[in-house]
Amino acid sequence: MRHHFVIYMSILLTLGLAACGGGGGGTTAATETETEAVIVVAAPLISSFVAASSTINIGDSVNLTAIFTNGTASINNSVGSVTSNVAKSVSPKSTTTYTVTVTNTADVAVTSTITVTIDGTFSIAKLRDPLALQQWHLKNTGQTAYADSGGVVGMDVNVDSVYGSSYDGDGVLVAVVDSGLEIAHEDLASNVVVNGSWNFSNSSTDPTSNSTSGDHGTSVAGLIAMARNTIGGMGVAPAAQLKGFNFLSGSQSIANNVDSLGGSSISPKSDDVFVFNQSYGFNNAFDFLANSTVLSQYVSGVTSLRSGKGALYVKSSGNGFSSFGSASCSTANTSGLSCQNASFDPYNSIPYQVVVGATNANGIKSSYSTAGSAIWISAPGGEFGNNASVNPGSGSNSYAPAMVTTDQSNCTVGYARTNSNRSAFNNGTAPNTDCNYANTFNGTSSAAPVTVGVIALILEANSLLTWRDVKHILATTARQIDDSRAAVNVTLSNGSYTSEPAWTTNAAGFNFHNWYGFGMINAAAAVNMATNSYSLLDDFDATAVISSGTISLAIPENSVTGVSSILTVSGTPSLVEAVQITVSATHTASGDLAIELTSPSGTKSVLKNGRDGFGSSDNLSNMVLISNAFYGETLAGDWRIKLVDTDDIDTGTLTNWTIKVYGR
Repeated sequence: MRHHFVIYMSILLTLGLAACGGGGGGTTAATETETEAVIVVAAPLISSFVAASSTINIGDSVNLTAIFTNGTASINNSVGSVTSNVAKSVSPKSTTTYTVTVTNTADVAVTSTITVTIDGTFSIAKLRDPLALQQWHLKNTGQTAYADSGGVVGMDVNVDSVYGSSYDGDGVLVAVVDSGLEIAHEDLASNVVVNGSWNFSNSSTDPTSNSTSGDHGTSVAGLIAMARNTIGGMGVAPAAQLKGFNFLSGSQSIANNVDSLGGSSISPKSDDVFVFNQSYGFNNAFDFLANSTVLSQYVSGVTSLRSGKGALYVKSSGNGFSSFGSASCSTANTSGLSCQNASFDPYNSIPYQVVVGATNANGIKSSYSTAGSAIWISAPGGEFGNNASVNPGSGSNSYAPAMVTTDQSNCTVGYARTNSNRSAFNNGTAPNTDCNYANTFNGTSSAAPVTVGVIALILEANSLLTWRDVKHILATTARQIDDSRAAVNVTLSNGSYTSEPAWTTNAAGFNFHNWYGFGMINAAAAVNMATNSYSLLDDFDATAVISSGTISLAIPENSVTGVSSILTVSGTPSLVEAVQITVSATHTASGDLAIELTSPSGTKSVLKNGRDGFGSSDNLSNMVLISNAFYGETLAGDWRIKLVDTDDIDTGTLTNWTIKVYGR
């Protein structure tokens, strides 16, 4: 089977000096670094010097009375030198004092000893990255992100206090599986693993895209790990390491797919990756079966990678709420329902993913974000970031904030290029005169990397967590947003049917909504839970596949009564983590069919909302659907499926269905 994938679219180290005979005032601008520091001189020094030691892992550059980078000093016409190179490595995660030796080589070599106190914390307000304060997903102050309108204060990922605890993703390796990655980009290069990426088109370690109209992967990477420095913006995890695998622009073969998801130890080396970002979706004429070889790689990845703790696979839910390929979405649009379902992508209907929906700067679902019970979490993805002065006549969502992130470098290529007809920022106005950044990137393609960045912070805070522990922490700490949103009801011949439920609290106390999963990601709460005496989950398990066999039950036309069937589940595991069903049904308009599942505890989840864009003449043949709404509930007992025909176009039959429950 050939798979077709579609893309879903500064702090400066400051050293305060007090010394006998000290002084000298360097004014050269420094590259942004990992920490802030205060130097207290414990011995006499002559006029100007630079302090550094390989024992102080404080980043790439220092601004004291001068600058050094990797051991090169520039002090009052280069009269000083440092004792050893300073390599970028693990930053101090608390206030720490070091003793270092400083050599001044002006006219006579003079060596002095000083005491350096390093504070590893930073905050968004103190960033020297000039675009950071417009990155509303980091801290929403109502800023416009260079669009025409702003958002709602506080509708962000709540990450500032995490930075105040010195977490920045250091030591966490992330793969951007996408269209490319500009590894030499000024705001990414310092975090890109040297020779760690892979280009499937030419078998090289440089996946830089040849596109002239924007590289999706480069923009995705920026949201994860733009460096903290004095240029551009900042990623959610600004010290995470990056690899780029351009699977989408190379041969989209099964072998390349597996290799890009951790199944290769060399060329590419992907088996050392902690978190895989997949900002793309699968579309193959409504074939709902995941390829068995790729599925096996996901299982292997969560079983064997990260020394058996499992890699994290993060995936976009899709951008099909209002439009879905060539499908007719008029009925869904009129009803206020999602035209695409997140589970229409078979790789979203497996329990090994963290499927992410998108929110906008107002803290509600982005206009395009695909809904469905497969969603685990939501994160900022924004709207469209346009300016009416450049692109007049569009709807209000067009002028609401999108995401500020990296773009292909210079003004001749990229989303931001001369006459790009989206926004003044993209057209090269200040502060984007070199067009190395864009403010119109959006989609669940943006929500996934924001989530990956938060996961990197969580894993840095607690490296012992398994992939399921991370998912559990995300679900437990998620922020319920848009909590007054009413259910979407459709009127049928004999009553009103709830085709999209409101927020539901399940029997285990978890809140769930098909638009948001467990809610908006909450970085501070998640990191706090990860570090606060967290107890690892019990082993992962699953039931056997339980089948109804052929039942051939008629589905009443345009009726809330629907047709139901029960399967009884028993044995281990005892607590639910995900429920996966397959459904086969005949109908001349299967898009009209709604499918719901009720747990033994009485929680109801709608897995297919009806009136969607499935197709007018496609029967359901082993449609695989997953629901996360039952998380934490007791597994044993009767599970009831119900199919409802939500329109008056002919009748259908529920042929058979199966259930498999994953949990602990």
